[in-house]
Amino acid sequence: MSELSPGWAKIALEELGSWGSGGTPKRTDSRFYLSGTIPWLVIGDLNDGVVTQAQTYITEEGLFNSSAKLLPPNTLLVAMYGSIGKLGITKIECATNQAIAFCIPDQKIIELRYLFHALKHSKNELTAQGQGVAQKNISQTILKAHQIPVAPRREQNLIANKLDALIARVDACRNRLDRVSPILKQFRQSVVNAATSGELTKDWVYTDNPEIWQEALIGDLLAEKPRNGYSPRAVEFETETRSLTLTATTSGRFNPTHIKYIDEKIPEDSYLWLEPDDILIQRANTLEYVGVSAIYDGLKKRYIYPDLMMKCRANSRVLTKFLYYLLSSDDVRSYFRKNATGTTGNMPKINQQTVISAPVCVPPIDEQQEIVRRVDRLFAYADRLETRYRRACAIVRYLTSRLLDKAFRGDLVPQDPKDEPVAVLLERIRAEQSAKPERVMVNRKPKMPKMAEESVKEVIYQLRTETFSFNELREKVPGDYDSFKDTLFTLLSEAEPILIQVFDQEAEAIRFVRGDK
Repeated sequence: MSELSPGWAKIALEELGSWGSGGTPKRTDSRFYLSGTIPWLVIGDLNDGVVTQAQTYITEEGLFNSSAKLLPPNTLLVAMYGSIGKLGITKIECATNQAIAFCIPDQKIIELRYLFHALKHSKNELTAQGQGVAQKNISQTILKAHQIPVAPRREQNLIANKLDALIARVDACRNRLDRVSPILKQFRQSVVNAATSGELTKDWVYTDNPEIWQEALIGDLLAEKPRNGYSPRAVEFETETRSLTLTATTSGRFNPTHIKYIDEKIPEDSYLWLEPDDILIQRANTLEYVGVSAIYDGLKKRYIYPDLMMKCRANSRVLTKFLYYLLSSDDVRSYFRKNATGTTGNMPKINQQTVISAPVCVPPIDEQQEIVRRVDRLFAYADRLETRYRRACAIVRYLTSRLLDKAFRGDLVPQDPKDEPVAVLLERIRAEQSAKPERVMVNRKPKMPKMAEESVKEVIYQLRTETFSFNELREKVPGDYDSFKDTLFTLLSEAEPILIQVFDQEAEAIRFVRGDK
């Protein structure tokens, strides 16, 4: 924003309320979690809206023995790690971990919902200030220094009310649109199931000697047995050899945008080169996606395919598209899942024998042709609906950002020249505060001088394990918590950091990995 509306001012977040961040009670101490009654929020609990519940609870003893703080309802929460700028407004008394900053707004200066919308508008700017290698983070120092346009106090209420109402309508529209994609997916699957069961052509009238559907195995319909692909190490530079990634066929359709380059020459006559009408089957993926198939409709010998896929072609008994429908039917997909190995792990697998042994029923060629014609027509209808759906989604995404842009340049609600300008309000509040007698603040924890980065590095090098938690490192470093946290953030932001941070999904907590000395 180059110019502010009359009466507005750009103010650092630090001046708009009381800021802080949370902490994590020691994970290995059950006293801090068992039978806990205090909601303890992590970034996954934030929803860019009102927060009313938590996945984890801590005890009062856990609260007291950590840097977590008990926050009142109507506290603004801001994610600083990973999902920078993700927001929440508490409607419960709760605590948070150290990845979340909190603000209790000064109601004389700023309205809570106005501040919430202003930070939503600032998300891209905050994300751009992220630092770190494996995961981008911002510190409280960066967050509190960020400036937002602040309207006169009365106008803030009008803007917040208007945005609440308009964005609620946009969200309602988005929620309705979110139901469209699963409906289209189910429609396409129902068409495939009807096509492979005979339901789609039950009104089909044979012109000459009618033939019945015949039982067969997938292997009876293939020109040759399926063959696995090849997965050499990918390189970061462009080469003449392009290999598909697994994502290229996960949707059930070939998507040429998902490729990688390999620095290896593949012979021209290799079976690895793909040709139109090849069918690719994912032989390894999650249980939901294992066995997903797609027809390759790209250029001849432009791509090879990876080891996690199998390739096959239809023989004269079946049309390529009808073979694809059979492989995509619920019956065959269910057969693949039931016969997959390693289903308790992350990557269930099917083998060549599983694919060729799948039982199916096959109609005569002329009925297959009619089935393909009808499926093409129904799929084309679904594709047109999906195009309209995607266009509507783009408009909805655009609406929210446009509303926020309009609000924070002062064009969303009428302005009243009688409103007290923000600069005047701030001067008045500062004058009132300076007139008050100075209070002596007593720190609960001893304050120490700015922590030496080299001292913290030395402690890190002396740790016996390569990975450790924030609290495990904190126990080894004496002194002030805030100084320690600022120093740690500085170390994470170095060009060649001695440690990186990762998110432990199982523990739902940040952990650190030590680099080389």
